[in-house]
Amino acid sequence: MKRTVLGVIVIIIVVAAGILLTPVILASSFTVPVSKITFSELTGSLTHGNANATTSSVTVYEYYFLTRSGGVVRTTDTNVNSTKGFANVTISMLLTTPANTTIDLGKTTISGGVGNRTHTVYLSIDQGLRASGMYRLTVSIDASIKLATATSASSLASGFETTWKVP
Repeated sequence: MKRTVLGVIVIIIVVAAGILLTPVILASSFTVPVSKITFSELTGSLTHGNANATTSSVTVYEYYFLTRSGGVVRTTDTNVNSTKGFANVTISMLLTTPANTTIDLGKTTISGGVGNRTHTVYLSIDQGLRASGMYRLTVSIDASIKLATATSASSLASGFETTWKVP
């Protein structure tokens, strides 16, 4: 009986150590930079607001267990209405690092009504944000929009670049 209890305790300690050490090993540090880039988009005209970039340092536990699990792109419908029409919006992103390496961050597609949305992009070590220096995010927005008053859908494209410094 004592051997069984001791075995269970050892297994619990090994599992706990693995959970606590894995993020530190993956990040090679106890803290990581997280850049948060926020911009708005008006689907009907495909105009976008200025991007705002901020960078903070968070613990690897906060990054892996909270920030990362929420995804790279998070979208909030600010004033979206499906009675105005329907849109498929695709956001493509490229990250350029201080070493002038370009990383394709992929595409995100949002389907729904027409209106205002706020997009927040979270970048950190998994996306290539590792070293101090200037970073550039190139965002391309493509949309297929069918307004309620239109007989056919129209395609629109827009894009922008934003740069920021990671200390």
